[in-house]
Amino acid sequence: MKNGKTGKKKPSFWQTLRTASGPYRRLYSYVKPYKWRFVLGLSFGFAFGMVNSLVPLAVLQVSTFIFHGAAPNPRALLTNHEMLNVGPKIDSIVWICLAIPLIMTVRSLCNYGNAYYMNWVSNKVVTDIRNQLFGKIVRHSMDFFNKMRAGFLMSRITNDTRGMQMALTTVSSDLFKQPIAIIGGIIVLLLMDWKFTVVTLILFPICLLPIRIYGRRARKAVQNEQEDMGQMVVTMQETFAGIRVIKSFGREEHQEKSFRRSNQLQFSNMMRMIKSMEAVGPLVETIAAAGVGLALLYVYTVNLSAGRFFGLISGIFVLYEPIKTLSRIHVVMQRSLQATTEVFRILDLEPTVKDAPNAIELPFSKGRLDFENVVFRYANTVTDAVKDLNLQIEPGKTYALVGASGAGKSTILSLILRLYDPTSGRVKIDGRDLRTITQKSLRQQIGLVTQETFLFHDTIFKNIQFGRLDATPEEVYEAAHTAFAHDFIMAQPKGYDTVIGDKGCLLSGGQQQRLAIARAVLKNAPILLLDEATSSLDSESEKQIQQALEKLTAGRTVIAIAHRLSTVLSADQIVVMDCGRIKEIGTHSELLEKSGYYRRLYDHQFNRIEDETVAEPSILVEELV
Repeated sequence: MKNGKTGKKKPSFWQTLRTASGPYRRLYSYVKPYKWRFVLGLSFGFAFGMVNSLVPLAVLQVSTFIFHGAAPNPRALLTNHEMLNVGPKIDSIVWICLAIPLIMTVRSLCNYGNAYYMNWVSNKVVTDIRNQLFGKIVRHSMDFFNKMRAGFLMSRITNDTRGMQMALTTVSSDLFKQPIAIIGGIIVLLLMDWKFTVVTLILFPICLLPIRIYGRRARKAVQNEQEDMGQMVVTMQETFAGIRVIKSFGREEHQEKSFRRSNQLQFSNMMRMIKSMEAVGPLVETIAAAGVGLALLYVYTVNLSAGRFFGLISGIFVLYEPIKTLSRIHVVMQRSLQATTEVFRILDLEPTVKDAPNAIELPFSKGRLDFENVVFRYANTVTDAVKDLNLQIEPGKTYALVGASGAGKSTILSLILRLYDPTSGRVKIDGRDLRTITQKSLRQQIGLVTQETFLFHDTIFKNIQFGRLDATPEEVYEAAHTAFAHDFIMAQPKGYDTVIGDKGCLLSGGQQQRLAIARAVLKNAPILLLDEATSSLDSESEKQIQQALEKLTAGRTVIAIAHRLSTVLSADQIVVMDCGRIKEIGTHSELLEKSGYYRRLYDHQFNRIEDETVAEPSILVEELV
């Protein structure tokens, strides 16, 4: 049978098993540290299958003793007292009757041991894989995050790893213990009455028909369910992350509709999968009931004893549960295989920016940076973000990057941080190519204050301490003083222990920016990158921050991006960018004399103050800067 949408033939159980062999083999490699618990869990499963097959024998023995003949006539008992001694003694009957509870108790304990140890191992493996997956994702290059949606990554770590767990619990356990239970039960039935067993086994192929039919429907539902779950997580993540924009535009209802749509698709596919899985049970039960009817007919024909009849019937029901469980294993395998494949696909992706095998640690930096014939183009774009870039940044000096949006200013900062590697050319620090230095040691030499301040949903103290995790409280307080943040911090309900909400939403933009600057002050790195560092501040706050930045930048190499020319007038060098190239470079006075791009910008911003009654100059500034 072919899939109507894709035209591809749907895989059979054996094809799925072959496809799953590779991913499952890799998955089971994570079991090695816990192999003895895994073996113990499988051993309990083996014992369960063996004990389960003994149930028909126990029923046969008990029934034979209990149903030992018709009840004697009461008058005969009065005249023949010796008839009371006919049959098994009462103590023998008690022990025989205890056989079934004993077997069922041992069976239950084996099943518990199997479930406990298999779930312990599977949950431990899932924990290990989640740790590895999260670590691999956060170490990926920026181009990875440019392509991947955060919601799908969250879904991989949460939902897909849970799907992988089924391969270790349900699949591993059931593929091991249920066939043992079936084989053991069939052997016992053959020993009890081989003719009856052969007739019963004829029904088994019929039981496979609903499994095959509904298994095909379930596999497609499984694939759609995985995709729709990822989409639903994406909708939630983007909604919560952008809640301010959503509320500002009044788009709550729009987001609700989007979530309801993905949630409904998730529900529909889940119900299709459940219907396909659960429909197998009633069909198998109906076929099994027909088997019971045939069994009764056989009993009447050959005149079987009551004990043997009950033993054989119990054998049929003992076989039913393992067969029913195995009937669903194909769907479970499809689901876990899909999840396992997606997780390993991410684990196998290599970051484009990674440490060279012989990369060295950079213990400290003088602060010198060199761009030599640097060309860089973002993935899936047709133009270079920067090209023919040659720039020498001297230690201890301040460089201001000025240019229109898209001129390449932020790209320069990203290349310095080695968030990307140049398409061609080299970026050096203290004469060393950045690719010869470990990323961690490089970034320890760089402080950063960004235009879009990011703060964690944590205390003010923890947010500042993020700049240097081993900083003492005194150092944190000193950094806050330097950033002119201490006073407003102490005005908060719990001072430094105040939780500031998601992304610092309980603070004003200027307060958030000061905490970000305090974080950079605490890091005390020799190189400082300022990306629109004063863009969120009012005039009074900007004045205070400028004073803080003067302290912060003293003796450091500073590369600053700013729309406001007042923040770059004191720069040692101003680098004017245009379309990815350096258009002009020099001091403020030198650039004014050139009467070029920078000169026009300066004229509109500073020389026409008396005409500054409308917004035209600011429009020109936005256009030029």
